[in-house]
Amino acid sequence: MPKAEPPRTIFRQVVDTLGAAVLRGDYSDGPLPVETELAASLGVGRNLLREAIKVLASKGLVAVGPKIGTRALPRSEWNLLDPDVLLWLSETEGAMTHSFDLVEFRLIVEPRAAHLAALRATEAEREHITASYKAYEECLTRPELVVDRDLVFHQAIHNASHNALLASIGWRLGTMMRRQVLTTTDYPGAFERGLPLHKELAEAIAARDAAWAEVVAFRLVVMPYEDLATRLDVPMAQRLDGENSETTPVQSRRPAQRRPKRAALSHTH
Repeated sequence: MPKAEPPRTIFRQVVDTLGAAVLRGDYSDGPLPVETELAASLGVGRNLLREAIKVLASKGLVAVGPKIGTRALPRSEWNLLDPDVLLWLSETEGAMTHSFDLVEFRLIVEPRAAHLAALRATEAEREHITASYKAYEECLTRPELVVDRDLVFHQAIHNASHNALLASIGWRLGTMMRRQVLTTTDYPGAFERGLPLHKELAEAIAARDAAWAEVVAFRLVVMPYEDLATRLDVPMAQRLDGENSETTPVQSRRPAQRRPKRAALSHTH
């Protein structure tokens, strides 16, 4: 069964309420109500409100100063990799739009991360990626575990790239990726369709085949990308590789060639 969410403290509720209000544009990149008025409207004391404002300031949502008071900042200042900001965005503007933004970002980044993982992963990391795939495969009979195990699989690849920024970004995007996976596996057959590509990606990394790992990672992420682009009516001309989603960045840089042999993973149930 899914883990029950712990009850939110009053402080957490205030942070969430104010954060979502800023992201909705309730304050239109302008001043928030004066402290006494805002505290009264939220039913909390001024000290608690000040601490909540400090949290929002640390996320780039507001600026605080003696002459400006507390002022909402424009979107360009927001820390869009902050898990709370990502969560508030998905709640205020819709999970579909932000899932599309995420999967488009993944389509740009993950094929190259897989390429690096195939080149740089240690033996222990390759074994962990293989084990993560096998755990993911078990979701055929335990669908409630799909999201958690998919996140573990992809984070293992980011970590194996041995690029600190990729590993950090992968972890920070976990909250938003969780919502994206839920959104793009919400119809019958979606999980089964992507499972063979997860296996093939693990095999390519285990075999140190960087070029093929990049191709497979692209094909894996392009499935939810095209799904969400279609649901959101994104014009083909505005999509990444929209004219031919079967053409990957690797394929466009080299002539067609036979797929190399790789050591197969055992199929478990």
